[in-house]
Amino acid sequence: MSEPPEKHLVFAAMRNEGAFIVEWVCWYRMLGFDILIGFNDCTDRSPELLTRLAEEGVVSQFSHRPAPGLAPKHSAYRALRKRQEVADCDWLLICDVDEFLVLQAGGGTIASYLDVIGRDHLGVAFHAQCFGTSGQKSFEDIPVHRRFTRTGPRIRPQNAWIKTMIHKPLRFNRFSDHSPVGYAGTWGPLPDCIVDGDGRPLTRFLNGPYPVRFTDPADITHGSAQLNHYVLRSEEDFDLKRGTPSASSLKDRYTEKFFRLRNSNGSSDLSALAYAERFDAVQADILALPGVRRLHHLCCADRIAAICAMRGIDPETDPRWQRHMQIAAAA
Repeated sequence: MSEPPEKHLVFAAMRNEGAFIVEWVCWYRMLGFDILIGFNDCTDRSPELLTRLAEEGVVSQFSHRPAPGLAPKHSAYRALRKRQEVADCDWLLICDVDEFLVLQAGGGTIASYLDVIGRDHLGVAFHAQCFGTSGQKSFEDIPVHRRFTRTGPRIRPQNAWIKTMIHKPLRFNRFSDHSPVGYAGTWGPLPDCIVDGDGRPLTRFLNGPYPVRFTDPADITHGSAQLNHYVLRSEEDFDLKRGTPSASSLKDRYTEKFFRLRNSNGSSDLSALAYAERFDAVQADILALPGVRRLHHLCCADRIAAICAMRGIDPETDPRWQRHMQIAAAA
């Protein structure tokens, strides 16, 4: 009897990210991942969109309610450990809706990538490639990975941050934003270590009480894989974040300094565009599912309404809101 195929699961915790859900879901389906999304306290129509996608078997999803004083992501990760999808998967990647894994090694799927770098390790830590605004000032319903193509130097602190795809995830005691915590075994050489995107062991991981969030900048590699991080998107999108508590720490981190350090646009990175034909095919199939296009455009209208509320403007006067509501009504 042949071995069952590997299961690759990606998870993201989200709140009010409805305008970006379809793109992110299509991207990771294209790479060969199953998709699980946890959400909390949404005021847009993303729960309705996620429910519709789940009914079609495109994603799995759950809601959670963070306890007072508990950061939403920590609440989501606690709930995540109890999910059957995690127990059933071979590999688990935890990332955010603004992060897109780009695979240079292999044939453009997560399975073919692992064929190249190997599977005999505890996980893969992907280095970020942080993108600036590319001079874009306003939210538009254009795929993020195509709209933002400008970035800064490859070797810089913002790219030393990692997100880890974990092998047999329940071998670890706890999940976190960037890496797992508390390996049940003893850290050491392969197979008891986490490797970088090129398959090289990372010595920074220790069996300690805290997760590893970044490496030395000198260790940054984008040779075989990178995690494109569109943390700013447009200036208007970032303005929505200003003054809001981080979902990871409940601290106000979305400051002018945060924006300035990440809004580097001196170089071009078109790596995500290599997937254009495959992505378009997946996106067309998803948007053709009953109700998905309508709910996507309602979520876009919700985002524009939030931007207008921030500026004290009636959203009905914004042509973008009008257009999305018209498309939703006709869908």
